[in-house]
Amino acid sequence: MQTEISNLSYIIFDLGGVIIDLDVEATYQAFAQLSEMPLDRVKEFAASEEFFKQYERGEIDDPTFRAHLREGLRFTGGEALLDEAWNAMLGPIAAERFKKLEELANNYSLFVMSNTNEIHVRRFLQIARHTSPHKDFYDYFKQVYLSQEVGARKPEPKAWQVILDDHGLIPSQGLFIDDNLSNINAAAALGLNTYHNQSVNDWMKLF
Repeated sequence: MQTEISNLSYIIFDLGGVIIDLDVEATYQAFAQLSEMPLDRVKEFAASEEFFKQYERGEIDDPTFRAHLREGLRFTGGEALLDEAWNAMLGPIAAERFKKLEELANNYSLFVMSNTNEIHVRRFLQIARHTSPHKDFYDYFKQVYLSQEVGARKPEPKAWQVILDDHGLIPSQGLFIDDNLSNINAAAALGLNTYHNQSVNDWMKLF
């Protein structure tokens, strides 16, 4: 569902593939190198194991997540190498995206709803500080919602409902931007207007 931009009062952004460059394939390749498993087997492992989703919901902590990774990848090396492979998917944030967010904040309430985890957040904030050293990432938004903090991950309805409830928002007055079509469809089912971001900078052309 699309809307006229003039009818909006708020925008909810995804992070990966919208605010920050995302290359999931880079993590698959890094896992394959650590484990010496074929790439297709690594992808099957990542797609089938429930602990990845549990970690994003905050149901397991960092050490438990790493333990599951070690078991699945048969990796016995250092923790830093494991975290580095997991973070390999996180790319840069173009400065022009921060500039656009500052412009949009003059007219809209800005939020984030991201499926993420504690290891990624620590790295993501380092990347953000590199691009925006004079302004904290959280200060670009009215509020940032992270899946491991709210206990729900997209496309579960609670991931958006907590934002709507916390701020008394009307779904039809909001726009949700994400690069994942299943998340887009779930948000639309709640009455939100949506934009499927197929290339990381596409959303900036809307405004």
